[in-house]
This record gives sequence, C-alpha cells and structure tokens, in this order.
Amino acid sequence: MFFKLSLYAALLICLLGLAYKVWTWLTTSIGPGSAAYTPGQRIRAALKGMTQAVFSAKLGTILKTLALDGLLQRRSLAVSRLAWSAHMLIYAGFLLLLVLHALGGVLIAAWTEYYPTLNPYLFLRNLAGLMLLAGVALVIYRRIKVPGLRATTRQVDRAAIALLAVIMLSGFWLEAGKALSPHVFDQMVSDWADAGNQAEVQALRSFWSREYGVAFPGQKIPPEDALLAQGRELNEQYCANCHAAPQWAFGSYLLSRAFKPAAAALTSPGLLDVLYYLHFLACWLGLALLPFTKFLHLFTTPLLLMINSVSDRQKMDPANRATVRALELDACMHCAVCSIHCSVAVALRNVPNLTLLPSEKLAALDRTARGGALERGDLEVVREGCYICSSCYRCTRLCTAGINLQDLWFAQKEDLLAQGLGEPYVDLAKAADRAAEASRGQSLLRVRQEGFQHELKLSAQAGTFSECYRCQTCTNVCPVVFQYQWPRQELDLLPHQIMHSLGLGLREEAMGARMVWYCLTCYHCQEACPMGVQVTDVLFELRNLAAGGGSTREDS
Repeated sequence: MFFKLSLYAALLICLLGLAYKVWTWLTTSIGPGSAAYTPGQRIRAALKGMTQAVFSAKLGTILKTLALDGLLQRRSLAVSRLAWSAHMLIYAGFLLLLVLHALGGVLIAAWTEYYPTLNPYLFLRNLAGLMLLAGVALVIYRRIKVPGLRATTRQVDRAAIALLAVIMLSGFWLEAGKALSPHVFDQMVSDWADAGNQAEVQALRSFWSREYGVAFPGQKIPPEDALLAQGRELNEQYCANCHAAPQWAFGSYLLSRAFKPAAAALTSPGLLDVLYYLHFLACWLGLALLPFTKFLHLFTTPLLLMINSVSDRQKMDPANRATVRALELDACMHCAVCSIHCSVAVALRNVPNLTLLPSEKLAALDRTARGGALERGDLEVVREGCYICSSCYRCTRLCTAGINLQDLWFAQKEDLLAQGLGEPYVDLAKAADRAAEASRGQSLLRVRQEGFQHELKLSAQAGTFSECYRCQTCTNVCPVVFQYQWPRQELDLLPHQIMHSLGLGLREEAMGARMVWYCLTCYHCQEACPMGVQVTDVLFELRNLAAGGGSTREDS
C-alpha cells in the first residue's frame, strides 16, 4: 500500500511540476517585447507553428534531428568523446532500466510473461545498472579533472549525481543481499514448494548453497551426492521456471561474493527492508523532482533541438521566440561546454565573477527572468559578466542542447538596460566627464605632486612620469593614436602630453582626456619608452581614480 501511495504522490508532484514548467514557458519574458504576448497568444502561435512543421516536408528533418541529436547525441560527440560516452552510458542504462525493470511489469507483461528473475531481464538489468554507474563515474571524473567543470559545479549537479548513485548502489546491494539471504530462500520455498517436506527442503538448500551461493548459517556445502542431485531435480521442478542462475546477474553476484564473509549482518531482513525502501523512495524522489532539476532536459533538450532544426530564430514569430527563449532556460543540462570553451574565460583569473562564464550567466538569467528579484549590487555583477562577453558565438555553436545563447545574451542586455544598467563603459565615460569638469574653462592650476603620486600608489612606479622628456615614442607606437587622422582633436591629449601634464600637476586635464579612456592597455607605449615610464599603468590608474570619484585638490 505504501509503495503505491508514494508512487502516486510522486507522479502527482511530477505532473503538477510539468504543468508549472509549461506555464512558465508561456509567461516568462526575456528581452524587449516578450512581455507583450499573453499565454493565449503564445499557445496559438505554438500550435500554428507545430502544425505547419508536422504536416509538411519538415517532418523528416524533425525525425532525423530527434534520432541523431536527441537519441544518439551527435552534438555532444562533436565536442567531447568522453562527455558523450558518459552521457550515453547514463542515458542508455536509464532507458533499459526504465523499460526492463521499472515498467517491465506493465510494458513487457502486456505481450509476454514477465519474471524479473529470468533471463534476459536478469542479465540486462545488471548490464544497464553497471552502464549507468560507469556513466556516473565518468561524470564525477570530468567534474574533478576538467578545470572549467570544476569551477562551475553547483549543488544541483552534486545532488543529481548523488541521487543516481544512491538508486544504483542500493539496487545492487539489495539484489546481492537477496541472493545471499536464507530468509529470502525460506520465503520462496514457503510460497512455491512443499515446505512441509523437510527432506526435499534440505536437498534444495544444499543445491542453492552450492550452486547459487546462498549463505545458510552453519550450512556446509555437500559433495556431489544423491542429496545434491535431488536438489537439482527439485530446483528444475519448483524454481527454474521463474529463477535463472544468479550468476547471470553478474554485478550483484560478484557483490554477493564479496559480502559473504559478513552475510549474517548484510542480509538480515531488517537491513534488506531498509534497502528496499531506500531504493524505491529514491526513485520516487527523482520522479517528483524531475520538473525542477536538470533531469528535465530529458524532454526539453530534444524538443528544443527539433524546434531549431526547422526554424530560424530571426524569422520566427515573435510570440514563439518569447516561448522558445523561456524553454531554453530549462533545456540547459549544465554540462558547462560553453564555459570550458568560452573565449573570455581566461579573464576569470583577474575578474572573480563567475557570471562571465556562459553557464553561470544563463543561471543568473533564469533567476532574474522568473521573478527572482536581485539586489542592485547583484545586478551589477551580472552586467559585468554580460559586457565582458566578446560575442564570438562560440558558446552558441558548441552548445550540445542547441541553445541560442547569443540571442539570450543580447536580450539580457536589453533587460538590464531597461533597469538602468546599460554598458558600463557609458558610466565610465560619465565619470571621465565629471573628473574633468572641475578644470575645464579654468586657468591652469598646479597641485601638490606628493599628494597626487600618493593617490597613484597602486600603479607600478607611478611617479616615473616625471622622467618623461617628451620624445613622443609612446605616442608614435600607440595603435589608438593611429586610428585617427587628427588624433589631437579626437583624443584631447596624446600619451606623451598626458605624461607631461602629470609632470606639471594638471591632474584633472589628464583624467578628462579621452585618450585615458580609449587606451587599450596593450602596453606598446610602456614597452617602447626609453626612460622606463610606466605609461600604461599610469593611464589605467587614472581611469580608476576618475571612476572612483576623483579629483580632490590639495592646498598648495
């Protein structure tokens, strides 16, 4: 009764969760204009698009995509053979266990007699279980060894791995314990044989002890004699119709051999009951949590791949585009392929902001798009991650789920702009204007050198600008200067002029020069300077001083 009640409860939670997810696809708005489409409009647009795709020549493309990309994981294979192997082992093992074990009594029994203790089910169940365990082991190995995966592994990833491991290990332990347990044997004899005939029971015990490895307390394996021959006959009469030799369950059988020295403790009825409840309750937990975890990608990823195979994001109905963007948030399996190959991932060494990695940026987008109000500071962190992106399209091209990440990044930037968080460089330019306002239109005023140099203490030998003798080498090698026909008008001050201004104490003039803000920090000027002036470091620190508010004059 408890088994069925808990199953129905898990199914109900799963169905309600799936309904909730579908509702979020119809109501989540990402990017400008998405909020204008009601759930009804999105449903009508989706039905129209689906009808046009299914009842057309595109159906063949959809089925091909489902087979090659959805089932055989072609996109994953193109990125990493090890990742593909891990995913296929888990996927194939799970599918076999679902059909042959979890639903075997329903699916298989509908057209043939089904006994889980007979072959091929006994052998295939162990094979599938070991495949799944091997896949989990590969996932753990990659999460530990691959730096990009190690940096992005979250609690949800660990929880998914742990749940799969609990299900599989409890299942193998339970089956191994049953193979060893004399209590399970006695229950079988009571149900199917003549338990009152002690001579026959003893013969059967002798056979099962010798051939099948049941650990009867105090039982000595007899030699090949008449008693053992009688046990073999009784086994054929009573047991062989529904029990294959446990050796066919090679995984559980090997485990039972390892357990045999401690069989009395490891096969007690109480422990086997605990393992039984742990096994099926862990399965029900996975079922109930499916809509709310990365397990949902079992359905959403193939669906997204099929949609992408027959549609163009730019030409798509805007209502469908809004729905697909929301769907993409749930299609991500957090494999971190995008983060591993991100062209700006190297910046993480100097910018401790995980949201510059695509997988973490997508998680942040999920939180903000679905009503998770973030503090202003958190939004600024997300903005930094967005604008460090170089829009190289590598993440979109490599995503194994087919998510158009670049489209999501552009939409995310639009949403941040609507909240007053546009390009950070605009804010820096405003800071530059504020820094220069104090001195524009005023006569030149000298400030105390020692106070100013103290403010520049973060730059390497910032005071070296006093060594500049205006040879203009820094200006002559600067790639920014060479971008303009009239650089003096476009950049206000050229690099050598900025160094000379600092030598004169004209701090605000130097901070306000556009050259300071247009500098690429390529270090060409600093490397070429014959006097060793730290030109690039000084320009970089000037930017930081101006952005920090800037310009506090000291009395001379």
